[in-house]
Parts: sequence; C-alpha cells; structure tokens
Amino acid sequence: MAATLTERLLEKFGKQIVLASEEVSSKVDVLPLGWPEIDDVLPDHGMPRGVVEMRSPSVLGGGTAVALAAVRAVHRRDERAWCAWIDPDGTLYSPGVAMAGVDLNRLAVVRSPRKDTLRIAIKLARSQAFDVIVIDVDWAPGAVSSHSHDRSGERFRSRDATLEVFVRKLALLAAEGGSTVLLLTDASVVRASPLPVAMRLELTRTQHAMDVRVGKERHGRVGLAKTVPMGKKPGLELAG
Repeated sequence: MAATLTERLLEKFGKQIVLASEEVSSKVDVLPLGWPEIDDVLPDHGMPRGVVEMRSPSVLGGGTAVALAAVRAVHRRDERAWCAWIDPDGTLYSPGVAMAGVDLNRLAVVRSPRKDTLRIAIKLARSQAFDVIVIDVDWAPGAVSSHSHDRSGERFRSRDATLEVFVRKLALLAAEGGSTVLLLTDASVVRASPLPVAMRLELTRTQHAMDVRVGKERHGRVGLAKTVPMGKKPGLELAG
C-alpha cells in the first residue's frame, strides 16, 4: 500500500514535525499575528482556526504580508511547528520571507501545477502536519477571471461550485487538525456568492499603508476597519 502524505512527511522530517491533531485540545482558537495594528482590528485579536479569506485587488497585495505575519507567529510560538505555502507560479520571494521573520527551514513551499492546486491543498490539510497553510486560490482552477468571455454563465456557476466545495472540505479538515488555512484571493475575480469562510478580510494596500476591514465573520462581527502603517509590520529583530 502506498504511503500516505503524513507518513512520507514523518519519514522525511522525523520528530521535527508535530501533527496538529496531537495538540488540538491544548491550542487556543485564535492565532495572534504579533502585528498589534492588525490584531486590534480582528474580532478576537487574532486569526481564528478554520478558513480565512484575505481578499485584495491583487493576490500579491496586502494578503501576502498578513499571511507571512501568521507564519512568523506560529514559528515564534512553537519551535517545532511547520507551515505550508502553495505557490503555483513561484512568486514567493525567499529573501523577503526571511526578512519577515519566517523560519525558512520550517516552511514547506509547494510549487505545484495550477491544475493540481486544489487537490494538493486538500492533501496538505488532511495530513494535519501544518499549523498554517497559505493558498493562492485565484491561481487555481475554480476561480473565474472578471475578463472571462463566457456569456452563458455556466462556467461561472460550475467553478464557483467547485471552489465552494473545496472551501467546505478545507474547513472540516482545519477543524479536525486545529489549523488555520489562509486563502489569498483577488478582489477582481467575479463570483456568484462569497466563499463560505470563517472570516474574510478585505485589504487594500498602498506603498506605506494597508486598509484592513472585516468583511465577514462567523459571529457577525463585521465592519471593523483600520489603516495600518506598513512600516510597523513584524520582521526580523536586528541587533543594533
């Protein structure tokens, strides 16, 4: 019988990996980012367990900085914790990731073909080996560009349905494993209905600041907003 993804990860990394399911009961339901200006605007002062959408005008907008802060927070909290980042186009810049304070030795970057992104994301979540999983959703099949010329609407409905099922599966797996799944989505992508996530952050970034607004939250605490100076984002503490 072929080895499961979990078994292969354990075989490769051994005791460096602690399965999320082993410590679910001891984990809090919120992951503080260590970025006070953003933690203050989040309803529980941190990212909830489950699926969180970070929606911005570009998938490389403010969501990337927030996701890096979440990975950094996990690494700072537990020296054995691992995170994963699904990066189909290879745009994640490793020096920038390191400068964000992320431990590169405990970040699994998956550069899968776009067509396999959703399937691989489910496998990573099912492995329960990662505290945080970051996924660039709008590079995966299941997202629909606002420039699509499909007038029938069938393509929109089919892909929306695929993505909705995908998010619901991730939510179940995240609940089982006690993990946080961060979806980086593009605000220019047209969807028939919002994704069924635990929380959605609407982000707009400029050169020096980022507007953060809670657009959806499972307990209905929406509308919270703040402009966050980018100069205060967490990173390496350099001795001086």
